[in-house]
Amino acid sequence: MPDKKILLVDDDLDILGILSATLKAKDRTFITASDGVEAVEKVFTEMPDMVLLDVMMPKMNGYQVCRLLKNDKLTWHIPVIMLTARDKDRDRFYGTSVGADDYIVKPFHPQEIRQKVEALLGKAGEVKKACPLSTPVRTNESNLLTKVNSLLDRKLMEMTFLQHMTKAIVSTFDEEKILETILSGVTSYLGYRRVMVFMMEESGAVIERLCTGFPKHGEKAVLDLKDPDAYHRLLIKKEPVVLSGKASIIALPGAKAVEDEDGEQQGIVPIVSREEVRGMVLLERQAGEPPFSEERLSVLSTLASQLGLALDNARLYRKTLHLSITDGLTGLYNARYFYERLEVEMSRARRYKHELTLFMLDLDFFKRYNDTYGHLVGDEALKHLAGILKENTRETDTVARYGGEEFCVLLPETEPEKALVLAERIRKAVEVAGFYTGAGKAPDSLTVSVGVATFTDEILEAEELVRMADKALYCAKESGRNKVCAFS
Repeated sequence: MPDKKILLVDDDLDILGILSATLKAKDRTFITASDGVEAVEKVFTEMPDMVLLDVMMPKMNGYQVCRLLKNDKLTWHIPVIMLTARDKDRDRFYGTSVGADDYIVKPFHPQEIRQKVEALLGKAGEVKKACPLSTPVRTNESNLLTKVNSLLDRKLMEMTFLQHMTKAIVSTFDEEKILETILSGVTSYLGYRRVMVFMMEESGAVIERLCTGFPKHGEKAVLDLKDPDAYHRLLIKKEPVVLSGKASIIALPGAKAVEDEDGEQQGIVPIVSREEVRGMVLLERQAGEPPFSEERLSVLSTLASQLGLALDNARLYRKTLHLSITDGLTGLYNARYFYERLEVEMSRARRYKHELTLFMLDLDFFKRYNDTYGHLVGDEALKHLAGILKENTRETDTVARYGGEEFCVLLPETEPEKALVLAERIRKAVEVAGFYTGAGKAPDSLTVSVGVATFTDEILEAEELVRMADKALYCAKESGRNKVCAFS
């Protein structure tokens, strides 16, 4: 078995001697470097099994060296331990951000450094078996500078792209706009034409929400993860996967597998928010498009995390908005939202000369019903009435609980005659409905009185139209209840 080659990097010769003596073993050889540039040169020419790297060094510091190594396809797999005499919490953050596998604070304990080196050498051996052998390459300070500049340019582009995308997706609470922004960014920046966003349903199904580049299909696609390892990595470990040379994993009517020089390749990145997988972004690589490198998957993962947070915020906003405009008991709109819609619809009716009708209805003798059966049964009656109103109105109508047992129905682009017909239909539906009176008890009957009012150009305030409908409702009650009356 060949010796394990360990590169020790420090500008202090005493530290290099201590490290060599501490880690000495029969199956190990040590090479050393005293500055960052020399360290990178020796990594590329010697291809060591591990690097122990000081943070503060001449020419290039340890963070710069580590970032360069971890972003090069020849050296990304080599484990790096950072050595620091500075504040360890801050160095832990910086070291992790540039890809360091572990860190040790000076002065270090011999047993601690031995244990960490042993553990990482074992992992490095496993990675080396799974990866093709890296061939040492000749390098010098000039092409190292080129590598550094290229890396900085790439990181700057990534950061700019992610900042732009984050700013765009957090600027709206519209889920469709958020997803469209993501699709546009992935296709324009990362260069993949086929992108599909899936969201997790409560049932556990992963259903298509939006896609671009795929053949047109009449039904929503369903993500079908046949590979148990891919399923585990995506949903449990929450990390991206790349599937190559496999049958299509999406149940997509009319879609055909795309073959290129590498075989069909699909990259899937989980959308994670608050430690839960909310959905997945699938990219299908076509001929001529860039491979799914670690770097690209990392950018996608960061973007998917931002997407998850943005979607969660959009849903929270929508839920909060819904709670603020709905009645908690019936699920209908509340009086505040009703007045907002009334103002809007009156403005539209005045501008476009549309008809607009409002009717108000009230449960007859509801106090007596409450006194007889109790308030909980009375609440069930109000919910039953709300269901009847929803069943008999359009999506464009505004149905609201005005207060107590009184309800409003706002009917845009509806002439008075049709409104009267609808009001009468609702009155009859309530009259024949059986209302709950308690477990094991026979249902009882209730009736409603309805007042109808129509908007005219002479009406200047929303409250005026409401007063007209209320007067018509009072007329219906005074004339015997269980009736429909129009304001005149």
